[in-house]
Amino acid sequence: MNYRLKALLAGASLMAAAGAAQADQMTFAGGWPPNSAPTAKLEEFATAVGEYSKGDVTMKVFPLSLLSFAEANAGVRDGIADMTANLMAYFPAEFSHFNMLAEFSELVELEQFAGEMSSLAFTGAIIEYVMNSCPDCMDQIAAQNQVYLGASSTTSYVLQCVVPLATVDDLKGKRIRAAGAYWARWAETVGAVPVSMSINETLEGLNQGVVDCTASNTADFVNFGFIDVVKYLYVGLPGAQFNVTYTMNRDSWNSLSVESKTAMLKASAKLAADITFVYIQEARAGKERAPAKGIEYGPASDALVAMNRDFIAKDKDAIGAIYKERFGIETGSQAATALTELMTKWTGLTKDVASPEALAEVYWNEIFSKIDPATYGK
Repeated sequence: MNYRLKALLAGASLMAAAGAAQADQMTFAGGWPPNSAPTAKLEEFATAVGEYSKGDVTMKVFPLSLLSFAEANAGVRDGIADMTANLMAYFPAEFSHFNMLAEFSELVELEQFAGEMSSLAFTGAIIEYVMNSCPDCMDQIAAQNQVYLGASSTTSYVLQCVVPLATVDDLKGKRIRAAGAYWARWAETVGAVPVSMSINETLEGLNQGVVDCTASNTADFVNFGFIDVVKYLYVGLPGAQFNVTYTMNRDSWNSLSVESKTAMLKASAKLAADITFVYIQEARAGKERAPAKGIEYGPASDALVAMNRDFIAKDKDAIGAIYKERFGIETGSQAATALTELMTKWTGLTKDVASPEALAEVYWNEIFSKIDPATYGK
């Protein structure tokens, strides 16, 4: 009997240990294709989670198989996956505060912030604001049974066209694929016609003349094949960047030890930097390939850039009013002021950053390391 009792107890202990280990085996549902550059960075993130936690937490990446971008929010909320890149623009009602903040990415086109690396500063600014100064954001995340673990930004949106645009008048009546509310509002303001079209349909739309231009970021110029059909790419308008947010199931987060949460925060700083940087690297590759294809790739005319900056100066004040009317948000003006100040700070912090490793260190030192893992996300 003693032998059998010991065997049973040993078996129960092993099962308990296995259950505990399984609780720290995490899954990441990625919406990018398996062989894409962002998915490669997700795999590096998974490796970093294991290293930083000393093996206490592991992360398995499921690229475009477990959940699509459209399914990601509900899937992580319900525990189908532990973590995801949550494209909050797909969920305007659930994440109205986040989407309002994301629209302030238009600030990167103002003269004092504009440049190829502006997304490094906006990523830092929005993460810092959300984590430290946006209780409404935290309430919205909590309502979706999730925890906010940072974000990345794409490169700025530019006009990629099959027709030339030299003057402000050339925009009149042009059909422009708009990726969201900001770009649709911009098109209407300048006299163009915004066209709602998925990114996967846009190449054919350009090729068939359904749209004259697409407002897309400079990495998608290559990623979605626009480089094969457009003849002109104009940098400097319409501007703004797409914000990619990383969220984790709240129950999964709170199942981790404080040490494991610290590891997750450190790995998330790396992820924010890596995805932001890889968009810049892909954009550079596209720019290098453009001349051989006979594409005019360069800054828009001074008149068009000046028009765009005038639009942004007015629009950044209008965003608050728009979100107040649609969602009852009262903090738009406060957020605009705070993010403008943070952009000044982060433009300084990132001006000499030349690698994703250096960028991750800045994000960690300035933001993530200052989060209390014992209380965050409770």
